[in-house]
Amino acid sequence: MRVYKCLDTHVFKTNSFHIEPIRDEDKYEILKIRNEQLYHLRQSEPLTTEKQENYFATVVAGLFEIEEPNQLLFSFFRNNEFVGYGGLVHINWIDKNAEISFIMKTELEKESFAEFWSNYLQLIEQLAFEELKFHKIFTYAFDLRPHLYEVLLNCGFKEDARLKEHCCFDGKYLDVLIHSKINNNIWFRKATENDVELYYNWANDPTVRSNSYSSGSIPYENHVSWFKSKLKDENCNMFLFQNHDNQNIGQVRIQKIDEISAIIGISTDENHRGKGYAARMIALASDAFLVKNPEICISAYIKMDNPASSKAFEKAGFSMLEMLKYEGVDSFHYIKRK
Repeated sequence: MRVYKCLDTHVFKTNSFHIEPIRDEDKYEILKIRNEQLYHLRQSEPLTTEKQENYFATVVAGLFEIEEPNQLLFSFFRNNEFVGYGGLVHINWIDKNAEISFIMKTELEKESFAEFWSNYLQLIEQLAFEELKFHKIFTYAFDLRPHLYEVLLNCGFKEDARLKEHCCFDGKYLDVLIHSKINNNIWFRKATENDVELYYNWANDPTVRSNSYSSGSIPYENHVSWFKSKLKDENCNMFLFQNHDNQNIGQVRIQKIDEISAIIGISTDENHRGKGYAARMIALASDAFLVKNPEICISAYIKMDNPASSKAFEKAGFSMLEMLKYEGVDSFHYIKRK
């Protein structure tokens, strides 16, 4: 198997499907598929065997020799049987975006179109978002297959643009539709002493202070002392979250109280609010904690005048237990168990 210099992982799998770097042995099957589906491709005339052999010997082979090729092509399999091919094309390594290309065996389109496209998109997201940390992927499609748009929308893509009468088929001008998806993957790591300034700024953010049960500003010396003590506290779990661009987007802290209970708190960087990160941060942190502490019930106390936080915890799998006075404030009590 040939490998791309820009990748550490070369085979991507989901369910019974996988992709691997495009194989020479598939070139004639690819020729057949493309010639059968000329109507929706940016290909002006049928391919010949000679042209296909030359393309694989020069263009395709060259993709494996450079660090940042303009396309990454893959053979697509179901149960280890070749059923199509595609990849990322028109790659912009500076802006971290690329167009999605995909085509399946013609005889499979009628019964398997949605299934194959959905699983293929999952594989491409693994490649683009997890492996390459790209910011955006998109499709560019002539307005000929409306059933494709339904699959894209169901997979979380949004219609970015409709280019009116942008292409001509059989003397008739058709629209081009562009659907895209932004990389919203996030990861966490443990906080370290180097994060003391970052946590200080987050802690004293006006929105964070207003949602806190202790709303006064925090002196820097007090924060440093508290932060160092929490890093040493074996019962304190401090999750610092980052996005695909390694930007710090927020933190979740889970403090173990005893052998059966813990309290969770969260704050999101002001530059990353409104992006849906909070619920995912809460879910990832709480799930990671419960894997190691399956007997513990995590509690979240939220002021009643903070509906956004309540909604985030509900999305993260927390259930409201009761309404109560917490530290003298009308609050909701949410819980989550393994």
